[in-house]
Amino acid sequence: MGDRNEYAAFSIPPRGEKPVKEAAQPLQSDPLDAALFSGSGFAEIEIDAGLPHASAGEKALRFFSAVTQGEPIKERASDPIRQRFFDMRSLASGKPFARNDAELFYRQAKFMEDYTDDYEGGAKFFMYYPYYQHMGYEQLRTYFTWRTKARLGQILQVPDSYVFLYVYELLSGIGTDDSQDGLNKLLCVWDNFSGQDSAIDNYLPRWIKDYHIYYELPRSFEDFIKEYDLQRHYSLSLIIDTDERDDLELWNNISAYKVTGSGFYKEGNERLLQDCFIAVLGGIRDFCSGREARVEDMLIYRVSNRTPWYPFRQALFFNWLDQPDRKIIMPGQERYFCQDNRWTASLPIYYSTQKEFAGYIIRKTESYLRQVVKYKHKLGAQLKPGHSGFRELKDLDISIDEFDGIIEKAVQKFHRDLTRTVVTVDQINLARIREEAQGTQEKLIVDDDDAFIKRPRDEAVVHLEYAIDAGSAFGEVETEDGETELCSLDELYEADRGNGSESGFPGEVDGWTGLRDSLNATEIQALSILLSDAAGIKAFADANAIMLEVLADSINEKATDCIGDSIIETDGGMVIYDEYRGNVAEMVRGVRS
Repeated sequence: MGDRNEYAAFSIPPRGEKPVKEAAQPLQSDPLDAALFSGSGFAEIEIDAGLPHASAGEKALRFFSAVTQGEPIKERASDPIRQRFFDMRSLASGKPFARNDAELFYRQAKFMEDYTDDYEGGAKFFMYYPYYQHMGYEQLRTYFTWRTKARLGQILQVPDSYVFLYVYELLSGIGTDDSQDGLNKLLCVWDNFSGQDSAIDNYLPRWIKDYHIYYELPRSFEDFIKEYDLQRHYSLSLIIDTDERDDLELWNNISAYKVTGSGFYKEGNERLLQDCFIAVLGGIRDFCSGREARVEDMLIYRVSNRTPWYPFRQALFFNWLDQPDRKIIMPGQERYFCQDNRWTASLPIYYSTQKEFAGYIIRKTESYLRQVVKYKHKLGAQLKPGHSGFRELKDLDISIDEFDGIIEKAVQKFHRDLTRTVVTVDQINLARIREEAQGTQEKLIVDDDDAFIKRPRDEAVVHLEYAIDAGSAFGEVETEDGETELCSLDELYEADRGNGSESGFPGEVDGWTGLRDSLNATEIQALSILLSDAAGIKAFADANAIMLEVLADSINEKATDCIGDSIIETDGGMVIYDEYRGNVAEMVRGVRS
């Protein structure tokens, strides 16, 4: 660019204008200072083509009047802890381009297995898939200090990332005496961090199940669940093929409808719902057996073929243990196989609507149960408009209406069995009563070719056994050969009518006669109205200044005492039960005559 003793000058123009090159001028001793002190609007740049063979460093030193001598580097004091961490990190340098994080973690964990610390600081640590290689000095010291105390039973609250790091160690057998000791320490961690908005609840149940598969433990997984009361975490598996398959709580855990929040459930009906639900599942099971199916088939779409299985998914785990070939059977039709130290599994594939389907069964059961016990509030349990039903039922060729009928029938049968009451007479007292009534009893004699009925007139002597749901009673019949056998009261009535009687047993032995004698005129007239025109009963009750409920309760109470059952239905009005209309009509005619 010309002679090295010349300089090029550029004026600094106002904003927006191009710079104008000035004429070359003789080189000043300090052109920059000259420009600053003179107020000139340009600066000078010296262009020197000298020192063609000088290094870049030598050229740079020409711009400094003096070079400051650097201070000598002081040797850092020896720190064995930092050196331990450095040695641990150095394990990653073996195969930097083929490194497996899980394998590296296991190697580093074994290297640090016996290390303890007493660091007084407390560094924060938040990381997904935490492991040593990505932790700083303070974080490592914080963790190993916490681990030291945890191994002594002192579990302090720390960020979840530290807890997961410790769990990863336990899953790999780091710091454990044996597999049972590792399981105990995992349970200790779970117990201390469960229910505290910790993510540990989302993973430990699965990892503890895998722990029972991967390691050989002294007792079965089912026994372990019962011992530690962990059924709620494995509800679906237990429902499939264990003795607890009909437990309402387990079904509720997998249900979209939570029955424990129901007002009916909370009002002291927990046991009632539980027993009724067992009856409903029994009804469904009986129905399915007729189609060569099971209730479990309504939850499982199919069972998969054997596919590769990797223990402790979503954990930093390296398959370090060389294991023998074996087969592990777990609840829920789960099968695991180890061959040549490689794992495969055959697992159930569940219907995607299992939660909704389980909720439908529970809700429908509660709905029908509320109806039969006449609960004050009804519960809707219908599918939403447009719902096409459940794939679970379609695959078994069952319609939703047919399925509802199975549940309803099971609930009704359960309620009948529940309300069935049996009243029996003590045999010793019965013998005494018979002996005392010996002087007053009469014999009804028939022809020699017919059986005869031997009954006392005193009703207390009759051995009756009432069943409320059937309204039946049983008495003793003495045959001509001296044998005694039981037959129904209806059969006794028929036998007595065959001997010429119009109303069955005479006197107190006939329950309907006793009922007729116990009713007052108002009640007899009310029954007469109900036989002919039930709609007029309200006006009759008003005219006699008596409430319908009181009138019906009075008649039913007397009927229960005499015949063992109510004769008037009060649900939605007053109506005589169809099976008793003939008896009531005959009783009313007897009063009129």
